[in-house]
Amino acid sequence: MIDLYIGVAQVSLLIRHAQSLKDKRKIVQSLLQKLKNQGFSAAEIAFAEEPKRATLGFSFVANSPSYLDKILDDALRLFVGDFEVLDSQRRVFDFSGEEETTMSEDDDLKFGLE
Repeated sequence: MIDLYIGVAQVSLLIRHAQSLKDKRKIVQSLLQKLKNQGFSAAEIAFAEEPKRATLGFSFVANSPSYLDKILDDALRLFVGDFEVLDSQRRVFDFSGEEETTMSEDDDLKFGLE
């Protein structure tokens, strides 16, 4: 049996003091780097051209839903600074299967994994 859980979250921010995209990028890049340092895949996913708004999305893979909940809680605690959190959402997906599956050589060729 495979234990595979994926946690996904998004956080929408209002950056009131940002006067330009450069001001916003400083904050967004700092947050993204903090998330990446914790092992998350992270990106700005909305409002890329608006200086006062940002939405960040991030994900983490683990073999336990309780560990994933803790990791997501820790990530959401990083969102403290010169901005306001307007909204946050998170979800845990269960990709656990009853039996482990393996790829055959034919599958490798189909997916370009030669």
